[in-house]
Amino acid sequence: MPIYNTKKLDSIIKHYKANSRKREDKHIEFCVGQNSLTDAIDIAAKAIDENNKIHFHQRRVGRTELDTFAKSLVSFESDIEKALTFDDIFEITKRAKTEGINELALFDTALRIGNFLKILPQKVYLTSSTRTGAENLLGHLFDKTSLTIEDFPAPFNRPDLSTTEIEDILHIYKDELEYCVK
Repeated sequence: MPIYNTKKLDSIIKHYKANSRKREDKHIEFCVGQNSLTDAIDIAAKAIDENNKIHFHQRRVGRTELDTFAKSLVSFESDIEKALTFDDIFEITKRAKTEGINELALFDTALRIGNFLKILPQKVYLTSSTRTGAENLLGHLFDKTSLTIEDFPAPFNRPDLSTTEIEDILHIYKDELEYCVK
């Protein structure tokens, strides 16, 4: 079992809370502010804010691909209405996937819809950069697609840190996390 530099991990979490955590996600806020689930799904899949600006995570995907994905995902609205967990929503976005839509776009879309429905992730999902951060900290994760909070060292097991914040930390500090293992 690895030994962690908890002082360094605490420092990373403290830095995140002081600097990155305060930023609100305009794209999530815009999605949550929609009047109907149909509109929220459309906005979430298109990854746009109130100014029709695409979220920086999805800019490379492109507007045409996001619009096609939005049409596909809206057709799953009745399934999304029945979703009880974030996993349910995420699986539905995967079923609606169209060409050009990557793993991060699927997760971000599910997160926006989940926020609209007030169904938030209870696990840490591993997309490409979060996987890198998690593996730098925890070692090779093989084919795991998510982790529980209990899978992380003690500094992450705190009530004031959500799973999405842990994902942020894994992404933002992916290189630094490698140096937190003794």
